[in-house]
Parts: sequence; structure tokens; C-alpha cells
Amino acid sequence: MKRLTSSLVVCMLMLGTAACTANTETEEPPQTQEMTAEQQAQAVDDMTAPVDSLVRCMLENNMEYDPQNPEFFWTSLAYFAGQYGSEHQLAEVTDDSITLPSKAVQELAIALFADYDDLLELPDSLSGRVTYDESTDAYTFGRGDIGLAETKLTFKGEEDGVVTVQADLVSLMEDQDIIGSWTVTMTNNTYADGISDPMYLYSVASVTPIETTENEGDSQTSGTTSSETASNEITVNAVYNGLSDGHTAEMTLPDGTVNAYQFTDSKVASKLQEYNVGDAITFTYTQESKDAAMVITNVE
Repeated sequence: MKRLTSSLVVCMLMLGTAACTANTETEEPPQTQEMTAEQQAQAVDDMTAPVDSLVRCMLENNMEYDPQNPEFFWTSLAYFAGQYGSEHQLAEVTDDSITLPSKAVQELAIALFADYDDLLELPDSLSGRVTYDESTDAYTFGRGDIGLAETKLTFKGEEDGVVTVQADLVSLMEDQDIIGSWTVTMTNNTYADGISDPMYLYSVASVTPIETTENEGDSQTSGTTSSETASNEITVNAVYNGLSDGHTAEMTLPDGTVNAYQFTDSKVASKLQEYNVGDAITFTYTQESKDAAMVITNVE
């Protein structure tokens, strides 16, 4: 796929009756107009969907925010399009898929990555989740859902045009555990002026996990921080007790302990459907802190 200049990207993202007015005399991209406090609050809130997609991708796949990595680039897009792509006016939606023209996929990518230049080459490893049809210049994504967790954004401040928020992935179960927290920085979406009725006025510039200090004493004893412990995936052999709801599985561990594990990944959900109550099962999970929910990331 040929690299696009900033002006050409803007043209391709033009929707409705907006006109493409690339300025060939300057390399500066179009800038969004200064927002009022109320408009800024709404624009930040609108970024919940892309941020939610990024933090789930990072948590469930043990990835770092790295827009230059094709695996991360497209896995993040698969989360974003699969969970929220149906909100785009150009989306074609079926029970299990969402199809978007490339210019719509570019619009989503711009919200995820502030340094976006062009869609990276689609890795073969993502062929089960994302496919490209050259004849229609469109991408089809497998549908997903947010499950029993949601991301909440808390505004932390703005300096030199960079907005900082805290993103908390919170369980919707009765305990409302915080599954994970991240510091997210955002800058103005420099392509927004070239899009008719843009969905996102900001672009994510960085996503950094927040190290928990709740169990700092224990961390010092073990020689690791809570977040370092959380980044290590734990593999368990257990007995499958079935689903207590659409996104929670109960397991009996070898010592007889019965635990509930959450899952939001569609592949995990499909794999669990292959098991019957009482079957032996091996799975991997992560836990951000001692009191956080345990999230299944893989089922063997």
C-alpha cells in the first residue's frame, strides 16, 4: 500500500459534502479550532471508545503501546472496529462482522495514534480477525463487545496542547474492581478539519500503565512492583465449573479453591464454549493487583 501524504489522507477522509483543500505550499496539517471548556470535556469523553480499545488490547495481549508495530497497530484497530465500528456512518454491520471502507478505518486509526501517517501492512497473524477486499477497498472485522467492564476517563490536565487523562478499566460486577489503570496523553486530531462531522477531535499520543502502590510493602519484599507482577501471565490447571454469566467463568483449582475469572476477549469466549462442566482446563490469566479482577487472556 502506497504511503499517503498528510494532504492526501485528509482528502480520503472527507465525508459528505466536505471539500478537499490541500495546501501544497505548507507541510502544516489543518488544526482544530480552539475549544471551549465544555467542548473540550465532551471531546475528551468522546475518546473513551478508542482509549478503551487500546487498554483492552494492551492488557489482554500483554502488549505495549507501539504504533509502529504492525501487530499492535492492527490488533488495536480490531478491538476498536470490532467493538465500536458500528457507530460509524459508513459501517456495514452483520451479526458477526463489521465492514468499513479504508477511509473510515483511517479515521479510527488517527484517533488511536497521534503520529499516524498511513495504514500499516496487515500481518498474516491477524487474518482471522481482519480481512481486506481490494475490489471494494474495505476492511472486515470480527465483532466484539465490551463485556462486564467499562473504561472511565478522568481529566488530569492540559499543558502545551497535550491533554492528560487517567483511564480506569472498571468491572461492572457488584464489587466494581479496577482491573487496570493507565495514564493517557492526547493531542489535537490534526486531520479533524478535513473530516465532515469528525467523531474524534483528539488523537492518543501515549498509553502508560500506572504502577499500583497499594501493596508496596509486599512488593519490596518480593523484589517486584504490583504492576510488574500483573504483567506476568499466570497459567493454571483447573476444573471448569461453567459460566456464571456471559463474561465470568468459575474454576476449581487443585487445592479445592473455587475462583471466578473474567474474560472480554471473543477468542477466549469461543474457546470456553468447547468445554463442559467438570472438564479439566488449562488457561492463562493476568491480575493487575492483589484485589483486582483476574482476567483470562488465553485458553489452551
